Amino acid sequence: MKKIYLSLLSAFALATCLTSCEIETSDNGDLDGNWHLTRIDTLATGGINDLSESRLFWAIQAKLIHAVDYDYQNEAFYLRFNQTSDSLIVHTPYLDHWHQDLENGGDIPVADPTPLFPYGINSLEEHFAKEKCDGHHLILKSKTLRLYFTSF
Repeated sequence: MKKIYLSLLSAFALATCLTSCEIETSDNGDLDGNWHLTRIDTLATGGINDLSESRLFWAIQAKLIHAVDYDYQNEAFYLRFNQTSDSLIVHTPYLDHWHQDLENGGDIPVADPTPLFPYGINSLEEHFAKEKCDGHHLILKSKTLRLYFTSF
């Protein structure tokens, strides 16, 4: 009887723990991951900006992009995004300003898109067509630019 009571109590405790947890999954497919921005083409002029030696990265997970420039004092931004099978809309940028518990801490909303230009983002809401997204290569095209990424 004691074993049955202990088994039921254990099963109840386990069920309670499992129901209090939410499993959050991402349906981003091959878009999720860490991407190295290797090249930006200017569509109007045919200009090519080779960034393969730079350290500009996008980390994509769930509905958030973390864009980091490790060559420029680790400047980083958080951006929200929405996607369909053939498009990506990047919006609501914040300067990654570390922890809320610091005097001037906490992420800061970005009101001017200028600091986002090195990442290929020219407005506070940027629309991209997904030209390629296969888990190894990502190519995004906006009205003015084409961005090339490789996964790492």
